[in-house]
Amino acid sequence: MDNSTGKNIILTGPPRSGTTLSCFLLNQLPNTIALHEPMNLGMFQSQEQGLEETQQFFAAMRQSLLTEGKALSKVKAGAIPSNPFGKAEEGKRASLVKKDWIHFEKPLQEDFTLVIKQNAHFTFLLEPLNLLYPLYTIIRNPVSTIASWNTIQAPVSKGNLTVLKGLRPALFEALERIPDLLDRQVRLLHELYLPYRLLREEQIIRYEDIVESNGAELNKIAPGPAAIDHPLESKNRNKLYNESLRSAILERLIRFGGCYLDHYNEAELTRSL
Repeated sequence: MDNSTGKNIILTGPPRSGTTLSCFLLNQLPNTIALHEPMNLGMFQSQEQGLEETQQFFAAMRQSLLTEGKALSKVKAGAIPSNPFGKAEEGKRASLVKKDWIHFEKPLQEDFTLVIKQNAHFTFLLEPLNLLYPLYTIIRNPVSTIASWNTIQAPVSKGNLTVLKGLRPALFEALERIPDLLDRQVRLLHELYLPYRLLREEQIIRYEDIVESNGAELNKIAPGPAAIDHPLESKNRNKLYNESLRSAILERLIRFGGCYLDHYNEAELTRSL
């Protein structure tokens, strides 16, 4: 385990599963900081480098927060948002966040909880990271997850992830060879869920439970006397998600039969339609 003073926690999950929302909510807790994708792609050119850079980054951000009250994160208007993407006007939604230093106006004790969230970066390093840190993953109904991918401007909307070039180059090439976009996306989601088979049940948090509990479900990550209580509304049936596309996603997910079925059965998948 990490031997630095305080609690360092890894947060991961497939893109568009509610991990950014989780950071936003965790930052409402006292003595807790949650950073949204603060690390650079260049830090993950290999698995060995990714592990070393992650440990160094935790130490650097903890020191900066204790001495200067600031850390690196993707931010919007100087704060970590609940959703990093804007509204759909013409075409796909664009990211509204950029990486910058953010000041946290809250007192921190020496042993404060520091959560760092990276999606595929940490998922594809999950096995060794799970031995070094407390680790949690956020998952969401797979139909809604892939439907959301198709509304945004990001590599995942094309069924691949740039970070795989360093962490899993063979998988990156295998995905590139799949001609159909939806087949590629379903295979990618399966590959993202595959490492989660190494986790205990209490390490896996469902987006649906976060919403239903108004965020209180996240106290599993940072337990304490204060509980999150923030009004939330499920986006699983977002009007931006094309109805015919959702039906096609459901059919492909069931046909492929990937690891996501470990957590969402066919009846649960259908509820997102």
